[in-house]
Amino acid sequence: MRSTVDYQNILWEQQGGVAILTLNRPDALNALNSPHLTELNHAIERARYDDSVRCLVITGAGRGFCSGADVKEWGAGHVDDEPSASWIDLAHALISRIYRLPKPVIAAVNGVAVGAGCDMTLASDLRIASTKARFGQAYIRLGYCPDAGGSYLLPRLIGEARAMEMIYTGRIIEADEADRYGLLNRLVEPDDLMPTALELAERLAKGPTLAIGLAKENIRQNAQLSIEDALRNERRSGEICGKSEDAKEGLAATLERREANFKGR
Repeated sequence: MRSTVDYQNILWEQQGGVAILTLNRPDALNALNSPHLTELNHAIERARYDDSVRCLVITGAGRGFCSGADVKEWGAGHVDDEPSASWIDLAHALISRIYRLPKPVIAAVNGVAVGAGCDMTLASDLRIASTKARFGQAYIRLGYCPDAGGSYLLPRLIGEARAMEMIYTGRIIEADEADRYGLLNRLVEPDDLMPTALELAERLAKGPTLAIGLAKENIRQNAQLSIEDALRNERRSGEICGKSEDAKEGLAATLERREANFKGR
């Protein structure tokens, strides 16, 4: 099944259980203005509540993934030297929705991903990047510190020392350096980016979505908890999984020595 939904600033396409969300302001390197953020928030909510969507891939049109805030709107929205509250609210909602989406999210990074664009990739579960991708926390270049999740997300992925250097200097790193830092799951040639992302997405979409979502929730929460509290979370999740159709199918498939046909419930 292949379906599309009309938006102004993004493209939404669905192939089976995989939804592909493409940021579609290529002339602006997919910079984020308020209408763009509004549509992105809507699309993430669609992915959350549409049971036919079992994995989400986020990528960018043109030569960039996302260059961060649209500084034309952002600058015009200053009140008492503060960025527009509506922009910040929308950006924070987007990062949180990606981070908490109870389904796997893959960022297929085709080009530059800086500022809030970089933070979108950090909030995703997995990052596959083209050799043309670049990453950076460029806020400092505008006299700002990260305000879309970078100070929370980046140290957890690459360590505090490297995150501090990127944030303090605003330096843009190339894809191979991002890979060495452990930021990426896979680094591929440009022509291989979407085939690689979709191959992984299709594999995840065929998995037990409920169990993957609970595993994601535990990974997000348990790093902040004691081992005892983490184990209690895993016990709760295991009990939920044990009552699911997928768990019954998984056990039956194992006993019958066949491939499981998970339904995501």
